[in-house]
Amino acid sequence: MAPIWRALLLVLLPVTAIAQSSPPSGRHGDGHAQGHDWYKDLRQPDTGSRCCNGTVDGKQGDCRPTQSYIGEDGLYRAWDGRQWLIVPKNKMLSMPTPDRGPHLCETYGLVFCFITGEPSS
Repeated sequence: MAPIWRALLLVLLPVTAIAQSSPPSGRHGDGHAQGHDWYKDLRQPDTGSRCCNGTVDGKQGDCRPTQSYIGEDGLYRAWDGRQWLIVPKNKMLSMPTPDRGPHLCETYGLVFCFITGEPSS
């Protein structure tokens, strides 16, 4: 029986490794190109300005997949590749995303939009 289990393990390990992908880095540019066509039509809920290509001090913001969680205060935190940003409620869009995960549009810590995606279990 042991050789069968070993053979099964050798077959399943690569499949498991492929199924587990690393979480989004949250860094500027990482994953932006893949979602640009979807991002370009998103609008900031409080101003109606575009989420994608927003600017602060002449620097372009961009949208990309990210990691997030809800803090004890009930506010979302989104990872920008360096730190956890508190997402203002007036910048949240609760809607499905192409990959079902959260997405962040920001520059220098200023959040233009945060898209919650679908809840994970």
